[in-house]
Amino acid sequence: MLVAWSLLLLLTTPVDPSARARDFPSAHIFPSAAAALQPLLAEKPRVISFGEYHQLEKTAQFASALRRFTDAMLPALRAAGATHLVVETWVTTGSCGEAEHKAVADVAKTTERPAATEGELVRLLRRAKEDGIKPGILEVDCKDYQALTQGKDGVDYERLLRLTRDQLQIQIRAALAQEGAGLVVSYGGALHNDVGPRPELANYAFGDAFVTMLAGRYIEVDLCVPEFIERDQNLRRQPWYRAYRRAYRAGATILIQRGPHSFVLVFPRAG
Repeated sequence: MLVAWSLLLLLTTPVDPSARARDFPSAHIFPSAAAALQPLLAEKPRVISFGEYHQLEKTAQFASALRRFTDAMLPALRAAGATHLVVETWVTTGSCGEAEHKAVADVAKTTERPAATEGELVRLLRRAKEDGIKPGILEVDCKDYQALTQGKDGVDYERLLRLTRDQLQIQIRAALAQEGAGLVVSYGGALHNDVGPRPELANYAFGDAFVTMLAGRYIEVDLCVPEFIERDQNLRRQPWYRAYRRAYRAGATILIQRGPHSFVLVFPRAG
């Protein structure tokens, strides 16, 4: 069993991942998600870290960001030289006893992910391997499960967020260090990949560390299905969301640059 979670046309203006001083956010209109990737890939990043706003059971009638990424974006990444894909998920085996069972059950209840998500994760990993991209996942052992549930009625989510941050960094760094490594891609929730996170979330994000480590050759891209986010009042208050609404075109993919190295990609609405 795989476990995944997280808590949390024409260009109108040039896309510039390494910009230092400009007005943000700025919105850009594209005919497809694959087309929206092209100006980012042209910057020759070493790591692109995708984060999704997750599908929930109540939005299961819409195609997920995960499925759209697999179908529309993975081929473009492979064509640009992607060699590794690190996915924010891990395999449960049942060999860690009650602590593992407790943690997995609590995460599933809390995140409210549809049952189909596990199959979509398997599909992404299989598709990457078929396309010649080496897939990788997180490594969670029995000591981790025990630490997550010790002295708790449920899961210690603060510890879980730190564990996920650390594991993602370890796997991305390991991929970068492999002989012949090209573009390294990661896929997970829209938190750990953050560049310039809010202060209360800074302990769970690795974006700034990779910007420094890679001399700017790191890009964060958060993926949004409009039907998932449009009723979220917190998101609607964000400057990038207002830029998205101003740029909205039916059938178009909207790419919003929030700042240096930081983007939001909003897929077209269904229909």
